[in-house]
Amino acid sequence: MGLFLFRFWPVLIPLVVYWLWLMTVGHHAVKAGKPRPLFREGPWYWMVLASLIIGVGCFVFLGSNLEGGKGPYVPPHMKDGKLVPGKVGEEK
Repeated sequence: MGLFLFRFWPVLIPLVVYWLWLMTVGHHAVKAGKPRPLFREGPWYWMVLASLIIGVGCFVFLGSNLEGGKGPYVPPHMKDGKLVPGKVGEEK
């Protein structure tokens, strides 16, 4: 789960920005004697759309810029009585 959040945290940016804006607007509304706006009354369509666009962008960026995974895969094996871990090697 931590690796997922580390790689795809940009997807959460629109929600965090909206939450910060809502806290600011709520603070000003209370000062003015008005009711606080509710979280569910926000622009959900645009937040979800922005999150999806950022998420797809992350997938495209990570898929096109990864240097690992090139070359033949060498599975784990025993060599001289010791376990040698698997790896993706360089093409020869």
